[in-house]
Amino acid sequence: MAVHQLIPSFVSGDATGQAALHFQLLLRRLGHFGNIYAGEVEPSLSSLALPARALRPEPDDLVLYHHGIASPLAGRVLHLRCRTGMVFHNITPARFYEGTPLHEPLVSGRAQLAALAPWLDLAIGVSRYNSRELEVVGAKNVHVVPLFIEPERFLPEAADRTLAAKLGNARNAPTIVSVSRIAPHKRFEDLLALHEESLRLNPDARLIVVGGYDSGSRYWKSLRRRMKGLRGITFTGRVSHAELVAAYRAGSVFVSMSEHEGFGVPLLEAMACDLPVLAFAAAAVPETLGGAGIAFTEKRFAFLAELVHELHHDHDLREKVLRGQRRRLEELSAARAEQALGAALSSIGIARPHARRPRADRRPKVAIVVQRFGDEVTGGAEKHARDVADRLAPYWDITVLTTCAKDHLTWKNELPAGPDRVGRLKVLRFPARRVRDIHRFNALSRTRFGRPLDRMHEEHWIAEQGPLVPDLFEHLAHHAADYDGFVFFTYLYAPTVWGLPMVAQKALLVPTVHDEPPLYFHAYADALERPRALLCNTPEEQALIARRSAHAARARVVGVGVEPLPGNPERFRRQFHLDRPYLLYVGRIEPGKGVDALLRHYRALRRSDPGAPDLVLAGALHMTLGGEGVRYVGRLSEQEKWDALSGARAVVVPSRFESLSLLALESFAAGAPVVANGDSDVLRGQCERSGAGRCYTDAASFVEAVEDVTLRREELSRKGRAFAKKHSWEAVVRCYREELDRIIKETRR
Repeated sequence: MAVHQLIPSFVSGDATGQAALHFQLLLRRLGHFGNIYAGEVEPSLSSLALPARALRPEPDDLVLYHHGIASPLAGRVLHLRCRTGMVFHNITPARFYEGTPLHEPLVSGRAQLAALAPWLDLAIGVSRYNSRELEVVGAKNVHVVPLFIEPERFLPEAADRTLAAKLGNARNAPTIVSVSRIAPHKRFEDLLALHEESLRLNPDARLIVVGGYDSGSRYWKSLRRRMKGLRGITFTGRVSHAELVAAYRAGSVFVSMSEHEGFGVPLLEAMACDLPVLAFAAAAVPETLGGAGIAFTEKRFAFLAELVHELHHDHDLREKVLRGQRRRLEELSAARAEQALGAALSSIGIARPHARRPRADRRPKVAIVVQRFGDEVTGGAEKHARDVADRLAPYWDITVLTTCAKDHLTWKNELPAGPDRVGRLKVLRFPARRVRDIHRFNALSRTRFGRPLDRMHEEHWIAEQGPLVPDLFEHLAHHAADYDGFVFFTYLYAPTVWGLPMVAQKALLVPTVHDEPPLYFHAYADALERPRALLCNTPEEQALIARRSAHAARARVVGVGVEPLPGNPERFRRQFHLDRPYLLYVGRIEPGKGVDALLRHYRALRRSDPGAPDLVLAGALHMTLGGEGVRYVGRLSEQEKWDALSGARAVVVPSRFESLSLLALESFAAGAPVVANGDSDVLRGQCERSGAGRCYTDAASFVEAVEDVTLRREELSRKGRAFAKKHSWEAVVRCYREELDRIIKETRR
């Protein structure tokens, strides 16, 4: 059983698309799988939504249709051979659009609603006001699931600095902000009348208008003519999320003159920006305000202008209003919406998929969820998952849930879908829905990183990051009760960020977090906040998570174990024809791992010391190598790796982004000192705690670090071996068993 959503269009900046993503977030938290389908999908967002023609629901599925004005999709809903529901936002009364092309669609849209409503299994209004409209047209089983915002997206640091500076209020003048699509029922002419009165009280008074308008709109043209005769008006048009926050935070008061709102999301956004709200009490506005802000029933512009000025100058009055608004935001939270949606689904027999208790007479079953898995797969997190799964297998019935991909750059399906075995471990593989173009993805990342985004643009990045494995999410929804516990590896990828919330009450996360741009996406909050515990690799990782998320799940440092094999350095030298001392790097050879910078630093070393050790690189090659003294030896077997480590002058760990460097830990165990990227707090911490490594931050310090570890190799080798002995798999497995046993006992209680 799946819960899909069907919407008229899925495009950037579309309110219905944002609402569908919020519903999808709630559905995941309730344990349900489902896709978003749209009549129109913006091509760049095709990883987030599928075309409506691709919708092929099963008989017991539920399709929630977000009603659109006179949308042709409404007729299709009547012919779906499954359970159907509606999410009703609102239909603006046609009287506001008499004499315009929208008048007839609005009339037919309401008739369409009346024809569709009685045949629905479930009807959801985003407000009581909308729910009453549904009941009037004959809908049965009507529920209210209010919309919500994410307040953390509207904090001061989310504001665009350029626009904030442009909107700066040097004269401390009263400033009205309005955010809305510019349309007749929004009554912008009333807003201009209010601004005229505000200018009479203070000639420096300002009005900031944020919103788009339909091309060729006669209504907008009439407003523009009127605006030309007024001072102090800034019209921004459509804006990014960061610019929206800047506009809100530049204001003294948010004002809505709209005469028909099905809910009023901008009212909540203004509240989240600590902006007093002044709104005309029409339609669902009083319900949205819930006693917060200030609602007015008469448009007496002179009086309202005085009130705007009072809210600007009277700090006690302003703070009183803001306290009430903060209370209202807590009432309209995602958690409240989740409860309401859960109750609505339960009314048609759709309960949490994992509500039933697992059988207590069978061996506990634990799923390890990781993006790639197998003998041919390289990667720190993937190896970590393999090591943990192998060592947990004696205690529980372990199944690894993963993809068919070998390559993390493309997610190409190279391994057969379905049951598999890796060693003694059972593996269940799911195909990725799409291949990733890494160059296009990197270009997208450059436009997303380092700036505040709305949920649509964050989730779009996650979808493009991938891997997209809908069959895996469906498996979690349908078979959650078959497992007693889950261990997810790596916070970053879609299987974790979208899959973990579905089973969070019996899930652990090994986050492998490091300080990188995606960590600051709010869309990752569920992955870090909802699992039963976070099993961290280092104290630095634990501290980073605490700084990043005040509401993160309980975290403990567990780390990894290391079991060195006896190394034979001479065998490695003979095999690869190495007749000089060498520095060693083992891992993915790509710029993302810092190898490009390592090569630059190594060239500086060779210039300063022509007799410097060679640089030997081993692992999967994803970039061009070259330069005097640089040797590539391909992928190494486990024994070859330990042979290489034991003979290295030093091992180089160039990645800035690490939650723990297993390569460093193995190097210590093999007696090889480490030269590590000092821009990583984790690597710096490992070197300091072990006393067996040196850090670098540029070419000069790299040269110094190599010279130092060469002179002190015997001393550093002794310290490294002693440090590695403290990292036993026995202690690591004990921590995993403690956490999973707690979950298993509670699940079976």
